[in-house]
Amino acid sequence: MHIAMIHLSNNGFPPDIRIAKEARVLAAAGHNVTVCTKTTPTTTTGFDSFEPGINILRADVSPPPSWFQRRKANFSLRESWIKPVVEHFLDTCKPDVVHVHDFPYLPLVLDCTQPRGLPVVADFHENMPAAKRAWRSNLSTYRRLKASILFNYTLWQWHEKQALHKCERVIVVVPEGAERFAKYGISPDKVVLVSNTEDKTTFNFPQENASQEILDRYKDKWMVSYIGGIGPHRGWDTALEGAALATKRIPNFALTFVGAGEENAKMLRDRAELLGISDIVEIILWQPFDKVNSYIHASRVCLVPHNDFEHTHTTVPHKLFQYMVCKKPILVSDCRPLKRIVEETDSGFVFRANDPADFSNQLAFIHANEELAHSKAENGYKAALGPLAWKHDANRLVTLYKELDGQAS
Repeated sequence: MHIAMIHLSNNGFPPDIRIAKEARVLAAAGHNVTVCTKTTPTTTTGFDSFEPGINILRADVSPPPSWFQRRKANFSLRESWIKPVVEHFLDTCKPDVVHVHDFPYLPLVLDCTQPRGLPVVADFHENMPAAKRAWRSNLSTYRRLKASILFNYTLWQWHEKQALHKCERVIVVVPEGAERFAKYGISPDKVVLVSNTEDKTTFNFPQENASQEILDRYKDKWMVSYIGGIGPHRGWDTALEGAALATKRIPNFALTFVGAGEENAKMLRDRAELLGISDIVEIILWQPFDKVNSYIHASRVCLVPHNDFEHTHTTVPHKLFQYMVCKKPILVSDCRPLKRIVEETDSGFVFRANDPADFSNQLAFIHANEELAHSKAENGYKAALGPLAWKHDANRLVTLYKELDGQAS
């Protein structure tokens, strides 16, 4: 089959870990994959080869032509100025099936695929109606009210329901992410689990490959790290407030954030200064993967401190499984997927979300029980290469397309 993956994020492709992993698996299974995406400042329009069996088709996307059309799109979830781009993708690729990454562009893509008789697979990396609600939670009252109107939770759920009934399959990253589909009347047979798991075929960075300079920088510190982007749902605030308590209990304690943008880095520094812990908090801006992974290996504990939102109860990040592959002790909040995975595999420690005191208590416990922490890290490593390995999710993805191919023939 020829599969067109529609990916209209402003970041383009590459990089996107999930899309690359899925495309490689499908190409290895004998499918042709074309990732249809936007141009970026460093790329041009047209076809480009990514890897054998995987091409990239890029197109320029003009800015929205008017304030009215932008606002209309907020409510219709159809950016009319992008529709010609999607039609260009489909008419140029001539795919057998269309795989849409994330929800916001799904209604628009369906408008383009239905007249062409093309089946659609919706790949939901996140519960986007809930994500929009979480992302606006730390705005001012006026901006939060404005965002709640422009990105209305109930309206987005209505659009989600209408769109999913038109899709052949819908992919989720955790079982908890599919629970809301029951009220939409979506058959469980249409829902496929393809999680953000890893294994050594997708993520292989042993400690001997780590930067010695980074390892040496932290060898005398009890450093815990948060890797990834910063947002109100990520739990950075809990981590900072918890660090202010932990530094009083743990000698040579340090907290390092890796991957923040300039604006968020300033926010983190300001909060650390307000808490009086600037001397133990380090903020590292975006880094290439080899540097990021070196910080993981330099850490005594790796964090996924998600705050308590509907959104964080319905998704799971790649970094949880990357920590496991790196055989690192893990501390996660009790958001449902995180708690379930860590407890089922006995691979880490859990604290109450939004609770800095419990965050600090758990770190102090890990510090006092490092042998136990390393034992749990070993369990995580075995789980990441065993029952949680990417190969199992990859098989479900390949089976999905095998079924669709059988229906078409």
